[in-house]
Amino acid sequence: MSSRAKAAAALASLGIVGLGWGTATANGQAVLALNPTDTTATTPATTPATDTSASADASTGSTSSGSTSTATGMYTDGTYTGTTVSHRYGSVTVTVTVTDGAITRVTENVVSDGDRKSNQINSRAVPVVRSAVVAANSANVSTVSGATYTTRAYLSSLQSALDQAGAR
Repeated sequence: MSSRAKAAAALASLGIVGLGWGTATANGQAVLALNPTDTTATTPATTPATDTSASADASTGSTSSGSTSTATGMYTDGTYTGTTVSHRYGSVTVTVTVTDGAITRVTENVVSDGDRKSNQINSRAVPVVRSAVVAANSANVSTVSGATYTTRAYLSSLQSALDQAGAR
């Protein structure tokens, strides 16, 4: 193989890895996280702290304008904290808020090993996983490429919280 071909192959591989770094799948749908701050900004905006009072109004029979009626009501309403799951590069604890039987908010405490690369991976992967979980209304989402350990720990802690929420 010529040096020109080797250089072209290396460059193509870097391009694929770079693209794959910000790409994930959520239930078969491709998700591209070019700007993770956009995902984080939308999550709190759709689930402000006032949602709990809106769910109280919904339980009395009035319809809340802030929620959709497509939720199947899989879980019992409340806030649940999953177990802390350790992995090779740190640990993750996920807290999930369920309103009207659907996941409306997911927060996490991600502790890394202090390595700069681990922090960078977490800052890119966690918002992608968080958005996918809320969109899928379950822990059944794909692993974020390049953040396998963090994603698996995140989803394991999330599943622990959802187990507490139980199915109706």
